Amino acid sequence: MRSVLEIHRAERADTLVEALADVLAAGSDDPFAAETVAVPERGVERWLAQRLAHRLGAGTGSGGVCANVRFPAPAALLGGVVAHVTGIDPATDPWSAGRSVWPLLELIDEAVADPGDDRFTALAAHLERGGHGRRYALARTLAGLFGSYATHRPELLRRWRAGEDAVHADLVWQPELWRRLHAALDVPGPAERLDDAVARLRGGADPGPEVGPRLSLFGPTRLAAEHLTVLEALAAHREVHLWLPHPSPAMWDAVRAARTPGVPSRAADTSAGAVRHPLLRSLGRDTRELALRLPAAGPGVTDTHHPAPPGAARRPC
Repeated sequence: MRSVLEIHRAERADTLVEALADVLAAGSDDPFAAETVAVPERGVERWLAQRLAHRLGAGTGSGGVCANVRFPAPAALLGGVVAHVTGIDPATDPWSAGRSVWPLLELIDEAVADPGDDRFTALAAHLERGGHGRRYALARTLAGLFGSYATHRPELLRRWRAGEDAVHADLVWQPELWRRLHAALDVPGPAERLDDAVARLRGGADPGPEVGPRLSLFGPTRLAAEHLTVLEALAAHREVHLWLPHPSPAMWDAVRAARTPGVPSRAADTSAGAVRHPLLRSLGRDTRELALRLPAAGPGVTDTHHPAPPGAARRPC
């Protein structure tokens, strides 16, 4: 089994499809294993399946079929990998937003009722202005927010657990409330599970039935920190392909060359200064962040640009 993380880039989606078809047509070690191609939207799935059907099994460019290919959503697929490796049942996970909202309600009530703790003064004033009915809405919002932090900013939760607030002074109640929730639930949080899952995957743990010897993600314009970490861990023992629509090879090279160790916060991100085109500079934040987050080409990582064939700009995408 080949282990590698392959980054494929192209300015046109149809160029990426042709390259993807070449990979899928080569087959894998197990002819009965389903191919997994994660896609961001169902519309992309339908379009991709139609385009692949013109190549897979079609000797003359028509009459083929796209079969035995799964098209899951990336978040569901990679979240399922973490759940499978760590043995967590999402239906009974106490950290899920639908379940953690109830202990959060109790913790909020306890926090705002303590006059000696000025960290929750702003939170108490917010609840007082909204009346009793605002409590649940606030708790539900916070439960979802903490889940979003685990997906996009797991490092922040690691710092909170270590006692570092790492927030502005007017938000110090957030890390304290999260720490109280962590103590009340008394089970590893999502960021801790992620670390555990990544270590096990790098050690060769089974990622579950949805992931075969080869995995592709087609069309993402951004990747959450959690998902990228899982993909890198999966690439230690299998092929992982990222198929990225990217508007400019020059922009990609400039942003990648200007990278520094670690991923800067948006406030500290100066990558826009490496982009000359004003439209790409103003609207390309997601693509710049993705270029900053992805690992550099080297052992186990390849970075390939697929140029469009001559005349492709005149063909419908």
